[in-house]
Amino acid sequence: MKMNALSRWLIVSIPLILLPVILWFVLPQPRAAVYGLYRDRGRSSVLTSLKGYEKLSGKYVDVYFMEKDKTVAGWVLETTESVYQPVTQQVGYTPTDRVPVIIYPDRDELRQAFGWGNGESAMGVYWSGTVRLLSPNVWISEKRDRDKRSVFDKLNPIAHELTHYMLDYRTNGNYPRWFTEGLAQRVEYALTGYLWIESDSSLDQDLYSLDDLSGQFDNLTNQPLAYRQSFLLVDYIAQTYGEDAMTGLVNHLSDGVKFEAAVSRMTGRSMPDIYENWLDWVDKHRTDLEAAG
Repeated sequence: MKMNALSRWLIVSIPLILLPVILWFVLPQPRAAVYGLYRDRGRSSVLTSLKGYEKLSGKYVDVYFMEKDKTVAGWVLETTESVYQPVTQQVGYTPTDRVPVIIYPDRDELRQAFGWGNGESAMGVYWSGTVRLLSPNVWISEKRDRDKRSVFDKLNPIAHELTHYMLDYRTNGNYPRWFTEGLAQRVEYALTGYLWIESDSSLDQDLYSLDDLSGQFDNLTNQPLAYRQSFLLVDYIAQTYGEDAMTGLVNHLSDGVKFEAAVSRMTGRSMPDIYENWLDWVDKHRTDLEAAG
């Protein structure tokens, strides 16, 4: 029997289209299964699209890079391998696959990978099962490798992005943006001592509401403030209710429990109540927090 091109396409594509629907009704955590399916498909697509990239492999990590970034690729591999176990312990998750880390040689390639405009850039991004880094050769101005390495060791975002990776795979995306950013900063600070604070992140201004942080994090005008609030809020939860509460919260998220319900189970309080208490805490400690910044 002859089939035209459209018929062949329909026969192949309909099962692919229906697969997420089937998973939704068959599996115990359908949203997580569908999320993981699309994340891993995106990861595979990105890695197969890398043309002209070399690969450097360690025990846990594969680093993809262009020839001109060979030296810094070694730094990235060494650093990622060194923080890998501490990050897995902090998040409570050990990946079953190797972690892919991609070093983009310039801002244009990084922007192209994400469809960003000319005004957008970043030193590091976690996305779709991959850690993406802007080459340190771009954001470090020092000329000598020894001086570059010193700056890289102090400012690289690897622990931060690796935390995003671990949390995403542990929970299959079951978290608000402010929480993953707060946790990533907290882990990064614990492991490296680095915390992003600048004049725009001063607490001596109107703070974003919980609805702002939960509903439109990436679109908030003052990103330094949003990030600082996220760090302080996550740290407040851990300090007030204990590290076990934070561990239990992530455990519940990995079981598919909604974030607000997971918070309530581990703290006995609603997230809005915790946020209001946190605001009172900030008011009480504002002077000390500003001095620390």
